Amino acid sequence: MSDQEDYVSIVTVPGEIGVTPDLGRVALTNWGGDFSAIGVCDLHAGSVEVLQANRKAGLRMPALSPDGETIAFIAQPMDPKRAGLDSLYLAPVRGGDARRIGARAHYAAPSFSPDGGRILVFAGDKGVQGSVQLVEIDLASGAERVVWSGAFEGAHKAVYDPTGSGYWVGGMGPAASLEEATMLNTSAYDRKYGSTRIFHIPREGEAPRPFAVNLGGRWALDGVANDQVVLGSLALETGSRAALMNRQGEARLLWRSPRSGELPDGWAVSADAKRVLTVRIHKDDAGNFLDRYDIVVFETGSGESGRILSKVLSSDLRATYHDLRLA
Repeated sequence: MSDQEDYVSIVTVPGEIGVTPDLGRVALTNWGGDFSAIGVCDLHAGSVEVLQANRKAGLRMPALSPDGETIAFIAQPMDPKRAGLDSLYLAPVRGGDARRIGARAHYAAPSFSPDGGRILVFAGDKGVQGSVQLVEIDLASGAERVVWSGAFEGAHKAVYDPTGSGYWVGGMGPAASLEEATMLNTSAYDRKYGSTRIFHIPREGEAPRPFAVNLGGRWALDGVANDQVVLGSLALETGSRAALMNRQGEARLLWRSPRSGELPDGWAVSADAKRVLTVRIHKDDAGNFLDRYDIVVFETGSGESGRILSKVLSSDLRATYHDLRLA
């Protein structure tokens, strides 16, 4: 399909969302089987641009540039013989030619710098279970610089510190060696090897420092606001929570679910920390995911229930489909 309009039907991959600093645009992935797509939802216009690669590659881990016009993503080849070779691409949100950047065998979890000129991303040379380092790629020159020369384990997200004083990382932490590092970050892996945590790297070359979280459990990094407030989410067997935390590790709960089946599939915080966005996939009574989701934006100062500012259902969005050309 190309340049046709219809109602969008995208199943999001849990935790894989990209947002603009004002929360006006949200990128979601649909990945599974032999079809793959990324939808960039414009919450103000009530529309979504659907980028699809047909059956050439699985599209994962989208990140939006600050102006919302460019998307970075990971392309995983559908050919089983090439499994583990995950390339990093840039493309216009309205489709067209996608430009491959970086020369590593494996990339994961890209994010843009505040000025949009660089990308922070995890990189490895031996596929999904090979060495994992945190690197920065200059988009103008293509030059790659290693931010953290050691290995990082169980990494799921890395973002720039908005104040310019380093980087924030979500994962299990520094690995003992490059050989032990892995990008795997599933619930089963967590239970076997440890819990995800939040780290701060003061500047390149310095070791990651654990960020104090006083609520216990497995916290994941979902975003950082300008005043150093970190948005983290916690999944529990009996339910789930999301909170804003300051630099001292003091947390304020934003949302609580009564059971794990109501876990939202992604969180983001606005640059001023006054609004939070969440994406929720709808399920049937048997717990099966449906081809419907909603995007909710609410104020952060209203307690755990939150005052909803806007709510967009997938059926409310008009979709335009574009074919991506992967070089």
